[in-house]
Amino acid sequence: MAVIHLGTLAHLRANPFEQADVLEVTEFGALLVDETGHIVQAGERKPILAAAPQAERVDHGNAWLIPGMVDGHLHFPQYYATAAYGRQLMDWLEHSIYPAEAAYADAALAKRDAGRFVRNLLACGTTTAMVFGSQFLPANLALFEAARGAGLRLIAGPTLMDRGAPPMLLQSVAQAHDHAATLIALCRDEPLLHYAITPRFALSCTGAMMELCGGLLKAHPECYLQTHINENRGEIDAVAKEFPWSRDYLDVYEHFGLLSARTLLAHNIHVTDSELARLGQAGCAICHCPSSNLYLGSGLFPLSRHVQHGITVAVGTDIGGGTRFSVWEELSESYKIQKLQGMALGAAELLYLGTLGGAKALCLDGETGNFQAGKSADFFVLGLEGEDYLCRRLRRCESVVHQLFCLLHLASARQVRATYVRGLRVFDARSQAVEPITV
Repeated sequence: MAVIHLGTLAHLRANPFEQADVLEVTEFGALLVDETGHIVQAGERKPILAAAPQAERVDHGNAWLIPGMVDGHLHFPQYYATAAYGRQLMDWLEHSIYPAEAAYADAALAKRDAGRFVRNLLACGTTTAMVFGSQFLPANLALFEAARGAGLRLIAGPTLMDRGAPPMLLQSVAQAHDHAATLIALCRDEPLLHYAITPRFALSCTGAMMELCGGLLKAHPECYLQTHINENRGEIDAVAKEFPWSRDYLDVYEHFGLLSARTLLAHNIHVTDSELARLGQAGCAICHCPSSNLYLGSGLFPLSRHVQHGITVAVGTDIGGGTRFSVWEELSESYKIQKLQGMALGAAELLYLGTLGGAKALCLDGETGNFQAGKSADFFVLGLEGEDYLCRRLRRCESVVHQLFCLLHLASARQVRATYVRGLRVFDARSQAVEPITV
């Protein structure tokens, strides 16, 4: 049966960095979803109710209905590595992150945490996530199974390393190939699951491993490629020393054939103009990770320079470098980082980065990211009941657009009441069981 969801709707029709007046906020709105979980119509309530009188109605009261958040970058085996001490990136990896990732050699631990990881994302309103997986096949199988069972749209693959890390985290090229073949086959008939070739970064992979990654991308054009770039100045210096023939960091990835329209590179803070031009030409996307960049002292992401080169930008939590699981909350941090650089982002730009922009970065904007008819009904319910201060603050806003801007800064994952993927409720705050905790 078709379902009509009632509430205040907010979404982007197009890219606000390129077009004006593309933010659509409907105060007394309705979202009509067909029996296949796809959007039929979104807009004013009265005509939609009249057009589908037999449809089931779900009245969300004064809640806001927002397209599902797209988390463009986070690490599954770092789920419990948040808020770990480290001076900067390389030190933090060695002393805090590699030990946490090694723990997922325990298949039972990884399976338990996979379920928690997926549920936590859905509870934050995230419906699509691009994830660095574990180095261990059973852990990755558990992650994909948890996503399939819970309804999360997942893009993931094992974090590939064959040097520069503890031996138990390293894979041979042959092992990496076999691991990839297993997971690519698993994703083949699963519409919500996608495989990502995932070299950790240039310093973690030999030339042979990089060649494998380039070969996989060429042989499987339906797959994605994700990695890190230009996050930390010490990292960049180390890459230049390790690859003396390269003109810059990006040149290493270009050399091994890792750039395509399905390539997403995380961070890209300390980027040259030449790299930006070549990224734009290749059609690659970049993921900005605000909290992680601040936490690790990496620097301020230059969004305006990326926009000038026509590069699509997503936002990621970068768990465990980041300290929050909510992309919605990361958008407020994005605002502050850009404000420090003289760029003031409005409600339209912020919401775009977390929804339609993220979907475009992952080549999924034909499937998700806004309330366009025909797309998957992926959205979350931002509820205001019981939020006395928030409700009173919103009543002082001069328009619903200003209300949305306030919500982007003041609301958090605690206000997510429900999350839907393909029209199915995959998270309901009212029915969440609390697990017993033992320390």
